[in-house]
Amino acid sequence: MEPSKVVHVHFKEPYEGMTDLYFSSLKAIYQQVPEDIIGIKYKSLTNAVRGKDCYENKSCIIRSGALQRMSNNKSKDKQ
Repeated sequence: MEPSKVVHVHFKEPYEGMTDLYFSSLKAIYQQVPEDIIGIKYKSLTNAVRGKDCYENKSCIIRSGALQRMSNNKSKDKQ
């Protein structure tokens, strides 16, 4: 199973009372949070994070990584 991507957005000033949000992609951020709150346009963000796992500006810190899950392997009963 391929690990799922997770994008963590940490706001330096709370947005609607929240300082941390988690998304499945960079594009998903912009479906919930306005561009002016993020402080960078989507296309510029994709260029800024290319080859990196972190981006920071005066508004927020955006980190991406792999979601860690428990193994789903079921052990066979001992005979």
